[in-house]
Amino acid sequence: MTQRSEQLVLDYLSDVGLALHGRVTAKERTAYLTSLRARIDERRGAADNDDVDTVRRILRGFGSPEHIVREELTGREVDLEDDEMIPPKPRHADRPPPPWRGGPHQGFMSLLEGPSQTDLRMDGRGGRKPGVTRNSLVLARHHPPEAVALAVLVLSGVWWDVAFLWVLGAALIILSQVWNALDKWIGVGFPLAACVVGMTLWTGEAKFIDQYIQQALPATGVPALGLASLVCVLYLFPKAARSARVADRSAGS
Repeated sequence: MTQRSEQLVLDYLSDVGLALHGRVTAKERTAYLTSLRARIDERRGAADNDDVDTVRRILRGFGSPEHIVREELTGREVDLEDDEMIPPKPRHADRPPPPWRGGPHQGFMSLLEGPSQTDLRMDGRGGRKPGVTRNSLVLARHHPPEAVALAVLVLSGVWWDVAFLWVLGAALIILSQVWNALDKWIGVGFPLAACVVGMTLWTGEAKFIDQYIQQALPATGVPALGLASLVCVLYLFPKAARSARVADRSAGS
């Protein structure tokens, strides 16, 4: 290990960290950089030597910092535009064939399929995000409170008779260490606002406010709360799943 080659790695990790800043939480950024450093060191250990040219070639295999961050956040391969970081192998060589040629589905069915065995990214990992089932298992393993919160929101959205359980889900969202403040405001505030709006749209009649609440809440308020909860699940689940995948890779490395 030479000082120049080590400095190349540190500079690369620093650039990746800057590209991640503001896009993920500090905990997620630290976990991802630790995992990335472990993969780089693994390739350096497998190389014949550890000179500057070898390290530079290894870093080219991962792609530019902005490129690898965009792939991590979107789960999709993107074309490289940085000439200095273009990998030696053409990008299309790693891409799977289209569905009509026997390749994986890219539409709705991809949610259930999970990653393809032949769809590899430059660093050897799957190029597509895991399916809903895989994400759910990883989420339950690494972030069980968030998994319970999402399950409660789904239950409240499909079974209105147990909508009172939504309070438990809201409490878990507020106490979460994964979702940020904006996520919490959306996860809790949007269903409540939908419930209030739903109650105002009730067309029944009631003489007193307490009677109005008692009749409007189950008639239109609870359904609105349930539907808004399902929308929040679609918003919160990808964020929690991404954090769980980062934790899973960090634990694996």
